[in-house]
Amino acid sequence: MSRTFTNLLTHLVFSTKEREPLIAPELKSELYAYLGGLTGELKGKAYGINGTTDHVHMLIGLPPVISISEALRFIKSNSSGWVHEKAANAICMAARLWFI
Repeated sequence: MSRTFTNLLTHLVFSTKEREPLIAPELKSELYAYLGGLTGELKGKAYGINGTTDHVHMLIGLPPVISISEALRFIKSNSSGWVHEKAANAICMAARLWFI
């Protein structure tokens, strides 16, 4: 019986809109953990996630049934929603502090 081994490693790099420095240092560890979780939802494995204030690098392994474009669309759309939600909560908290 033959067996097939597949090891598809992909280096993804994506940036903030217009490369604005929007990834706050206090958000990075949570963001990277969230990105790793999204990779896991795709049945993949994150080998490394890092970046700066304006872009993120990911080294991930994906199963052969997931295309890179499909994975990137899933990761970017979900992480974008998560970041916007986090930012909205932070703005609400800041607004509350100003009015107390």
